[in-house]
Amino acid sequence: MTIAVAAMFCGTALAQGGDAKKTIDTYKTKLEASNKDVADAKKGAQTKTWENRGKLLVEAFRANTKGVYATMPASKSDANLFNNLELIMGAPTSKRTEGEYEIWEYPTVNYYIQGDQVQFWKETYVADPDALGKAVEAYKKAAELDPKGAYKDKKPTMELIKDLRNALYNNGINSYMLKEYKSASKDFAKALELRDFPRAESDTIIQDGQIAYYAALCANEDGDKALAEKMFRSAAGLNYQISSCYHYIYLITKEKDEAKAFQIISDAYKKYPKEEQLLYDVINYYLEKKKYNEAENYLNTAISEHPDNLVLYSVKSSIYVNNYGALKDKYKADVDKISQLKKEAFRQRNNPKEKERVEGEIAAQQKVAEATKADFFANQKKAADCYKQMLAKDPNNYDGNFMLGILSYDKAEIYQIEKDAIPMSEDKDGSQAAAKDKEIHACWKESCEWFEKAHKVKPTEKNPLSNLKMLYYKLGDTANNARVKAELDKLD
Repeated sequence: MTIAVAAMFCGTALAQGGDAKKTIDTYKTKLEASNKDVADAKKGAQTKTWENRGKLLVEAFRANTKGVYATMPASKSDANLFNNLELIMGAPTSKRTEGEYEIWEYPTVNYYIQGDQVQFWKETYVADPDALGKAVEAYKKAAELDPKGAYKDKKPTMELIKDLRNALYNNGINSYMLKEYKSASKDFAKALELRDFPRAESDTIIQDGQIAYYAALCANEDGDKALAEKMFRSAAGLNYQISSCYHYIYLITKEKDEAKAFQIISDAYKKYPKEEQLLYDVINYYLEKKKYNEAENYLNTAISEHPDNLVLYSVKSSIYVNNYGALKDKYKADVDKISQLKKEAFRQRNNPKEKERVEGEIAAQQKVAEATKADFFANQKKAADCYKQMLAKDPNNYDGNFMLGILSYDKAEIYQIEKDAIPMSEDKDGSQAAAKDKEIHACWKESCEWFEKAHKVKPTEKNPLSNLKMLYYKLGDTANNARVKAELDKLD
């Protein structure tokens, strides 16, 4: 996921020798005292006790990293004299390499460095592993116990909550980078619990919708689909990444209830018709279900709204390619049936009544075959129109040129089916077969022109060359066949 980082205040360096663990131990002692304070009947009933506990927990959390954040420069330089890991943490006790990272090791925390920037860190000794979560509960309790009910609205409280929210957010990001997705989603979810606290005017960097979205992504990575869906819905309700949120909700729901999933994405698209991803999800659903008419209607909408998205033309043309592929098979079956009926008519040549019946079936079957052929060419034309629209916007589009070559070749197969079905008794001089050969060769030559253009766009792509080699061989064009074969040999 793409992440933003909330920069924290960076204090002066604390020596990370034996003093580092002593510092953490000091906080452990202070937290034990805080536990006793909140358990005390009198102290535990005071707002100040819980506020102090919240402050202490955040301080204890920061004791290791001192406000270091992801993307912070690691080494001192003239460009970052006062904002770098080395200044804040001091020199590491050791350095080592692990995969793509250089690891700077300190007694209580290890930093993962790449490109002289901090990427993330792993703490090895902490005062309380749930310090931030407990801090959230502490501030909530402080607000609950405030006799005047004004605690949340105080500016100092707003600043404390801003710091806690940023700490939770940054720690969530760090856990995500460590692939500790459960911990990450927990931190983000905890940050969302602070929504009841009014924000300080300066508290604008990290928004609640953003936090909910990241919580959802982490929960999804962790496999907690129920939490992921809940958080995606929260993010969408906060108007953050609406199309992406519903896209994920659709995918999550689809795993268990496809009909419900489609209803969700369909309703979302109706509510947010300008969200591009939602439209694409609706289109993909219809394509998966082979409901091509519905898919075509939505593709037309998508193309009208995003005319420069060439993928849409390709997807739309694939509908017609699928259609005519099935029609080609059907046409062969239709023609084969006519051939069988003609043989039957010949067998019944001495039985006028049966011969008449069979000839009637032949006439009816010829109409079926003609309709199938017409549908084939209609879909071919629609597919070709889509690819030509792509080329009108980008003449060097590889897919458009290559697929037009495929279309021309497929058209030749219709004529080949017809040629193969010509009875020798009806074509003694070979004129009918020759006429079909002429149509076939014209298609092959047209196909070659498109494949040559595709080859020019992507000279190292083998598919156009392989097709050209085969077609030039069929056409008897030995010179071009040799040229293409030589080019193919160079690519091996």
